[in-house]
Amino acid sequence: MADTTGRIPLWIIGTVTGILVIG
Repeated sequence: MADTTGRIPLWIIGTVTGILVIG
């Protein structure tokens, strides 16, 4: 996951979305 320069990593989007939906 070192390729995060200048853009939002999809795994962060997935994790945040998952937390919001589940929580």
